[in-house]
Amino acid sequence: MNVLGALRMAGDRLLGRGPDMTEMPELLAHGDRRGPDFICIGAQKGGTRWLFDQLNHHPDFWMPPIKELHYFNENIHLKWAEPLFSKARYGRGRLNRKLERSQMRALDDVDVEWLRALMWLHGKPIDFDLYSRLFSPKGERLSGDITPTYAIIAEEKVKAACANLPEAKIVYLVREPIERFWSHYCMIARQQKFENAADLATVEDFIRTGSGVRHSSPTKNVARWKEAGAEGRFGLFFFDELRTDPAGLRASIVGFLGGDPGKASGTLPPGFNRKSKDPKVVMSDRVRDHLIDLLGGEIRAAATEFGGPAREWPRKYGL
Repeated sequence: MNVLGALRMAGDRLLGRGPDMTEMPELLAHGDRRGPDFICIGAQKGGTRWLFDQLNHHPDFWMPPIKELHYFNENIHLKWAEPLFSKARYGRGRLNRKLERSQMRALDDVDVEWLRALMWLHGKPIDFDLYSRLFSPKGERLSGDITPTYAIIAEEKVKAACANLPEAKIVYLVREPIERFWSHYCMIARQQKFENAADLATVEDFIRTGSGVRHSSPTKNVARWKEAGAEGRFGLFFFDELRTDPAGLRASIVGFLGGDPGKASGTLPPGFNRKSKDPKVVMSDRVRDHLIDLLGGEIRAAATEFGGPAREWPRKYGL
């Protein structure tokens, strides 16, 4: 946002001229109720950003301007929507140039109204009717919610989502548990500037206080969603294939969702993946042994239950 746009935004806040949050936005008041065609529940650090990029540029899909809605687990929609709304309102041309340079979709008037609708939902209880209307801009295209923390939301929320969205397919990109845990840990260590991040004591503290182990328990996460009602509409895919055959993985997921795998995602190649260039924390032998003790049972269970690339996971750790 340029200086003028920032000043306008600050002035509007001081004078109370922000978007009217008292009247329900048109999209929520009169949008259609078909809802999402799919919900991607994870895994965190399992390729969900890659999936969003591929679908966001695919002509058969309309994806929200924010990748992760967090509707079922975090009622803090202003945190995600307000900054982007303000930038789009006061400097959309500049914002769109930046988005396009980053291989992201430019925002239009519909996206701005969608952001206003999400902001209006801030602080309000879960309402599946209103949630479904968030996807009305899709028209005849496909659309969905990609929020990897949904894999570990409370049991009652899983059941409610399955019961109230009976047509939505559930997608889960699974990643080998120790590798996924370490990628997650490195991200948090970088964001929160952990001291002594490579030390076992620091890793153990993250295990005790964070969600890393729950996100690295794919058999449990899959079972919870299937048992809640997603059994016949659940798609399990492997992060391993994002490395070995991204075009094949893309085709499998797009086809499962009802899109045409033969259509390109704009100029985005199937292997396009936004990887952090920040250095990773080096995993020591002590930490590795601790994680094998902690997650070895889950790795063996995944090999048995999931098959496919998961059959090779135990061999990496001598299991």
